[in-house]
Amino acid sequence: RFVQSGQTATSWTLYVAQEKRLFQKNGIFVEVIIIRGGVNTARAVISNTIPIGRINPDYIIDAIEKGAQVKIIEGTMGKIPYYVMARPEIKSGADLKGKTLGVDSLSGGTTLMIREILEKAYNLKQNDYKLLVVGTSPDRYAALKGGAVHATFMGPPFNFRAEKEGFTKLPTFHEHLGPVQFVIEFAHQDYIKSHRADVVAFVKSMIQGSRWLYDLKNKEEALAIHMKVLKSNRATAEQDYKFMVEEFKPWPADGSVSKPAIAKTMDLRVKAGKYEGKKIPSYAEYIDFSIVEEAKKQLGIK
Repeated sequence: RFVQSGQTATSWTLYVAQEKRLFQKNGIFVEVIIIRGGVNTARAVISNTIPIGRINPDYIIDAIEKGAQVKIIEGTMGKIPYYVMARPEIKSGADLKGKTLGVDSLSGGTTLMIREILEKAYNLKQNDYKLLVVGTSPDRYAALKGGAVHATFMGPPFNFRAEKEGFTKLPTFHEHLGPVQFVIEFAHQDYIKSHRADVVAFVKSMIQGSRWLYDLKNKEEALAIHMKVLKSNRATAEQDYKFMVEEFKPWPADGSVSKPAIAKTMDLRVKAGKYEGKKIPSYAEYIDFSIVEEAKKQLGIK
């Protein structure tokens, strides 16, 4: 069983692993469960209710520091494909002063990121705007369209949809943050110990899914998978493919956690004051590197 907080194009490699039966070929069956909200997704694995999950690493780093028996096992995305989108009357980030931003949590990784962007690009401090927790990209898109928030951030296909509908595109996360660990796979340590071969098989399948997706000869089938799982049309699938697969390429081809990206994650945590008066830990404390290494070895990847 595997948990994530929503269905978007960021999980395209997972959908490939499902639809191409890569999990079954590697000897496992994976049931994907959706639990809305990053905190709830993390809690499902921390409680050992579900053994493996996908989330922004900030949730897991927080949990491990509080004693949770989980480890990061794979670096799913080392770059963030998020756009900051705002109501049409908002022409620049400076117009967000006194306005409400939609987020998925008050203190999670993406919230630290949007605060960094607004301060860096527009000199907006935390008390210059309000935050409203509305959920993941589909929920944030709906909140923006419904008028509940003045601005928010979202990934494909919702960013393109909002732009087409006349909402204002503000800075992208990548423009202002550079590489930062956006998504990771994580697992409960008890499950890693008792089902290590299954965990390796899962990561192995995800690596194969990334490599299959990046192979341009698979484009038509990749588009079909997008349309089937995300219930999208061809134009939307092609737009996401051009941006995510051909241009942005956020998924690592070997499953590795990007060292510069996870270092940026830790830097944002430091700036948020999470280690005041404490020694700043090494990111290596939160990761079990051996799972990816074993999967790569089985695949003949050096």
